[in-house]
Amino acid sequence: MPSQVKGKEQSRKRRLEKPPNTPSNASEKNHVDPEKENAPIDSKPDQVMTPNNSNSHKRKKKQSLRESIETPITPINHPGKPAEAGIIHKVSVENFMCHRKLTIQLCRNVNFIHGQNGSGKSAILAAIQICLGAGARRTHRARNLRDLVRKESASNGCAGAKVRVTLLNKGEDSFRHNDYGDYVTVERNISLGGGYNGYKLLDSNDQEKSRSKKDLDALLDQLNIQVENPVAVLDQEEAKKFLCGKPEDKYAFFTKATDLERIDRSYATVVDNIQELDETKARVQNNMRPAAENVKKLYAEWEEFRKMELLQDKVSALRVRYAWSVYWEIANKVKEEEERLNAIDSKLAKRVEDLEKAESSANVDDGREEDLKEKLKELTTEANEAAKHKSDLEEELRAAQKPIKEHQRAISSLKREILTAKRSVSQAVKLLNETREEIQKKTGNAASEEAKRTARREKIENQMIEAKENVAIFQDKVKQSYKKYEELEPAVEVAIDNSQKAMRQSEGLKRKLQELKRSEGNSLAIFGNRCATMKQKVEQAIRQRQFVGPVAGPIGSYLKVAPGKEHLATLAELSLGGGTLDRFVVTNDADRKLLMDFRKEVGCSTRECNVFQMKNTSGRYNVKSPPRGVDTAETVLNVTDDLVYNSLIDNCKIDQIALTESKESSEELLLIKENGGKYSIREGNIKQVYFLPKGDFWLLSRGQQSMTSTDRKLKQTIGLDRSEAIGEAEEELNQLLDEIKSLRANETERKEEKYQCKVEWNDAKKSLEKTQIQIKNFENTIEEIKTEAEMAENFFHIDTADLEHDVKEAEDKLTALKVQVEENENAIEEIKPEMEEVRNRLEETKARNEKVLFDIGESEKKLEEYMRSMKEKSRSLSKKREKVKQAEETRAKQEELLSSRNESKAEALLKARLVDYNNSKAKEEKERKEQHGEDEGETDVNSLLGGEKKENIDVELDSIEPKSTDKDPSYYKSKVQRAENEIEKERKKRRLTERDPEVALQKYQRAKKDLDTKMKQLDKIEDNITALVKDVKDRKKLWKQFRSHIDSMTNEIFDEMLNKKGSSGQIEFNHREKQLNLIVQKDNRNEQSQTKDVKALSGGERSFTTLSLLLALGENLETPFRVMDEFDVFLDAVSRKIALDTMISVAKQIQHRQFIFITPQDLSNIPTDPMLKIFHLKPPERLNRVGGPSQQTL
Repeated sequence: MPSQVKGKEQSRKRRLEKPPNTPSNASEKNHVDPEKENAPIDSKPDQVMTPNNSNSHKRKKKQSLRESIETPITPINHPGKPAEAGIIHKVSVENFMCHRKLTIQLCRNVNFIHGQNGSGKSAILAAIQICLGAGARRTHRARNLRDLVRKESASNGCAGAKVRVTLLNKGEDSFRHNDYGDYVTVERNISLGGGYNGYKLLDSNDQEKSRSKKDLDALLDQLNIQVENPVAVLDQEEAKKFLCGKPEDKYAFFTKATDLERIDRSYATVVDNIQELDETKARVQNNMRPAAENVKKLYAEWEEFRKMELLQDKVSALRVRYAWSVYWEIANKVKEEEERLNAIDSKLAKRVEDLEKAESSANVDDGREEDLKEKLKELTTEANEAAKHKSDLEEELRAAQKPIKEHQRAISSLKREILTAKRSVSQAVKLLNETREEIQKKTGNAASEEAKRTARREKIENQMIEAKENVAIFQDKVKQSYKKYEELEPAVEVAIDNSQKAMRQSEGLKRKLQELKRSEGNSLAIFGNRCATMKQKVEQAIRQRQFVGPVAGPIGSYLKVAPGKEHLATLAELSLGGGTLDRFVVTNDADRKLLMDFRKEVGCSTRECNVFQMKNTSGRYNVKSPPRGVDTAETVLNVTDDLVYNSLIDNCKIDQIALTESKESSEELLLIKENGGKYSIREGNIKQVYFLPKGDFWLLSRGQQSMTSTDRKLKQTIGLDRSEAIGEAEEELNQLLDEIKSLRANETERKEEKYQCKVEWNDAKKSLEKTQIQIKNFENTIEEIKTEAEMAENFFHIDTADLEHDVKEAEDKLTALKVQVEENENAIEEIKPEMEEVRNRLEETKARNEKVLFDIGESEKKLEEYMRSMKEKSRSLSKKREKVKQAEETRAKQEELLSSRNESKAEALLKARLVDYNNSKAKEEKERKEQHGEDEGETDVNSLLGGEKKENIDVELDSIEPKSTDKDPSYYKSKVQRAENEIEKERKKRRLTERDPEVALQKYQRAKKDLDTKMKQLDKIEDNITALVKDVKDRKKLWKQFRSHIDSMTNEIFDEMLNKKGSSGQIEFNHREKQLNLIVQKDNRNEQSQTKDVKALSGGERSFTTLSLLLALGENLETPFRVMDEFDVFLDAVSRKIALDTMISVAKQIQHRQFIFITPQDLSNIPTDPMLKIFHLKPPERLNRVGGPSQQTL
């Protein structure tokens, strides 16, 4: 570990290691009271601020507070010199939120990011957050990372977004400088497809070093970067939650920002561990008493055991006879197996002979297969040649048809040109006649025509002025009607969605009603459409013994309503949840798989006839009774099957759901209010409480009551017959149909309203377009009048020679086109005979090809029949081989069984000789002891065997001849058991529990060892409890002193910040109730301006107060950089200038920290320098026309 402190956790720990004025001889107790430990030691009463608090007095008080806690802290980036590690050097984004590509290089001290709304300022903050470990929801911009990808890029096929944050990594606090160098880059990829989606750590040369989240966490911990701390990174949502929230929310914000909350939680965990150790100690003490009694009992039993040896001799003799009887029984079975092996050998020889005969007949080859294949090959070759010839003829036919089609296309084109030429002739003649008539009319009065033109021009100009005035009116109508149309569109969609949802529900009810009517006499239909069929399949499988364990279902068929509880039946059914009554219950995986196969066969949907799987238990669960006067789902429903009952207890918790007639009665019967305003449920077993009339329910969460209401109508299926279910379904369907009529009427009304808005919008657009067209026509008419005047002044003679020439040319072109059509028709007639000849040859080839294909089919059939007969012979031969193989396997198994029997025979012989030998040796030893007058004791057979050489023992064992017995092993076994029972009776008289004295001794020794172990465990637990209690008390005391120091420092700095604006303030901490209140005096010379309600302040005052509090909290934060988003959005000009000057001054004084301020306000009056940098983002591009696209504001 390096000598300097690594991150916030180490800093907090050192602060708690050396408290001020800690008594060294404080008395300690071995019990911790959590309530006393959590009691505040410095809660302050309400105080009224006076204007007499001078700045010098405040500075002295602040200095004394700082000196009261003397903790050696080595923070990240030492004060007095520029930051070297942990600050942001550069931020780069690609396809992120509203940015296609952006890179910002920050300075080490103060940075301002300025831009209009929608320019992407907050996107930079979001990039820093998600790149340094925060989730998408923490940014308050999206619910998941994919929503942060730039929308235009995603629609154009972009693979995703990339965000990079480069951190400075110099000095003694750097993170693994040898690996990463002077800069560490954290890259986060957001993939929309199958690409990499995660973190990367890059070194100074942009070389990838790691993709591990653990390495990123180590980096953040080393550099003390806290992007989820609201003081280190404050966005708009966190500021609103802090300033406008409840006192409890403000206090939670304070403890989270200062890390007090995490430390307090860790202490609470230690207290819980101490309580668990107390419980463990009590359990060990309780277990020690019976253990000590057991040790005494086992010792007395071991002493009594030595008196039982005389009764063992009789059992030993019987065991010898039993061993020899077992040997003779196995020897007889070996003989039987040898006879069976001889019979198998004769059967195998016969099957081998049959197989050899079948193989010899199968090897005869008559050559028929080769002939059929050769013929099929010839026919295939002929068919391929015919197909090729057919293809050549088809190509020749297409080549012959090509000139005809070209001539036909030419004729079609010429006919179109003839029609055009006729129109040209007609137009030329018409133009010539009109020109001649116009020449005759050019004899009128020029002066009268000029007067008329002037009057027309003046009238049109007046109309055009009036039309231009109407354009603005119509444009305003278009905007208003389109805005109203857009506002109505969501309401129409909601109405359509509600109508469709109700229609789907009605269709489901209709299907259910049809199923109920079709299943007359079948009571299971009310639980589901497939229940009856599934029940038949299950009963059939039970009869065929396909299930391994018990199976029950559907669950609804085992439920009845308890007498007198009918009014709670609907609540009980609601509490079971949907899809429960048609379920089946199994006890193992095999039965579950079989039921799932039945569901597929029956055609069940994913919600029909599902399965509960549970362990097979004997009998019904013994559940705790509810409080007196309270009904639960378990008491209202009578369950006739134990398996179904246990399944409902495990899966639906019917013993934990209370059912009452009203909310008031449920609260009166069950709810208990405790000290501190929290609630609990009487007797503790009830978790949810349902009540009439609608089926709403409430529950407790962390001592607070929360209620959930439902809009669904209560219905009853349990206890109803088919006719009642049909009536209820019909009634529900009628109500739903009435609701559909109402929803459709609402939908029609909304659509009509939307349509009227659209009509108004279209009418306004048409009027606007019509008026604009009128203005254009007026302008064109004025131009025409001007042109007529100019033509009247420059009248000239019109010559018709050119027009007459045009008529002549059009007539000549028409004649030439008719001649070309006739030539193409003659060419087609000349080519037709050749094409018909090719078509006839093609038809002959097709007929010949069809005959060849028919012959190929016949040959294939014959070959297939031949192959089938050969396959049948092969199958018969395979069967014979299989029989031989089976016989060989049977023989091998018999040989294996015989070998096993021989091994058992040898083993039984050896065992019988050993039992006989040990018994004789034990007798000899006992006689020897009696002859020499030694004390009787237990004979150790193993010591006897070990005292002689192994070779001598083997010789003696081989010399023992098998002893004949006249009884079977069961006879001797029963004799041994009766003798052992006699010994057992004697043992019980002496209160002995073991047969072997050695085992009794081992039991006594184990019990003594367990008792000693528990004593050591108890001593160790007591030592741990004593040490933990002392440690928790010391740490809790340090934590309270640390908390007192933080709130005092924060209070003083908060007041100093407000004084800069001529105000004053105080932070009121109530640590007992966990509340934080702000007291603000707008004018520090006027006590009447003091208020505790922050909402009473103006927007600018609230923002300045927030800023002052954040700067005060920041004094206790050691993160290398801090980010604040739109901190001055509601400040007036004076407050904003004071706030900016204060922040810049404070930030420049703390040059070992980096500050990033995001604001849309003007920053032109702030001068830049090497310690202050301002970034201006480009304004967003917008299209303001009606109905046009606009940039999304993020």
